[in-house]
Amino acid sequence: MIPIIIISGFLGSGKTTFLQHILKEHKPTDKVLIIENDFGETSLDAANLAKTGATIREVTSGCICCSLQGNFQQALLDILQNYDVDIIYIEPSGVSKLSEIIHTCEDEDIAKSAYIHASVTTVDAMQAPMFIKNFGLFFKDQITNSDAIFLSHTEDVQQTSITKRMIHDLAPNTPIHEESWDTISLRDYIKRLYHCHDDNSLHDDHLFMSHTFKDLRTLTLLQWKTILEGMPDSVLRAKGIVPTTEGPHELQYGTHYCSLVPSESTDYSLVVIGTDFNVPMVHNEVCQS
Repeated sequence: MIPIIIISGFLGSGKTTFLQHILKEHKPTDKVLIIENDFGETSLDAANLAKTGATIREVTSGCICCSLQGNFQQALLDILQNYDVDIIYIEPSGVSKLSEIIHTCEDEDIAKSAYIHASVTTVDAMQAPMFIKNFGLFFKDQITNSDAIFLSHTEDVQQTSITKRMIHDLAPNTPIHEESWDTISLRDYIKRLYHCHDDNSLHDDHLFMSHTFKDLRTLTLLQWKTILEGMPDSVLRAKGIVPTTEGPHELQYGTHYCSLVPSESTDYSLVVIGTDFNVPMVHNEVCQS
């Protein structure tokens, strides 16, 4: 039986970074496969994960817990039938419901050759209160269906304490880890977890939208930062490779950060994720025409 580990977390909480830490602990001979779901047409995170040597299977252009659920289930079945793997990691979109990912993985055909070993959730300690207020259904679902919570951005002790109390109210028996991910063996910890949850799938209208912008303008680093930091509150996340006057840069934007680092890739595109944001307005800001 092949173990499946699900790493969930809301937008910008550090899921990919968390997974990269785990992959460093695997032996080169381990046959690791990652199912990466990004809420957009292209997946920058998948490209970064591929550098670790793991096999990547992408499910893009939507969320695997809703519109692409059938595609996700079929992709997982295809992997189990045709790939020689030791372990499967699933990194769902940040706006997915963990309960529905679990439900799909427990499909009768999938359960013949694989099982969910653990489901963990990364939580941004600074942004959690805002996310639970504005996107409670998705956020609470990830918390209440997780075997363990790993906090990121814990610099503010008071804010971290508020987030921990909030999580404890939702899932009083779920362990919360606030130590630096560099200081613990994440893989060994997850090995000790066992999967235990109630089937509590939730359904509602999809709140999130994604748009991929191409034919991007070549701007200075300051201009890119100014544009992204001036986005309305309905824009929660943006990422991609953008052209700048200093060459291609990887852009990562969240509600409390915006970074641009040099990149060798020239596959320019920008994925913007949010709730009912004005696509033509963003297009006018970032595209050439």
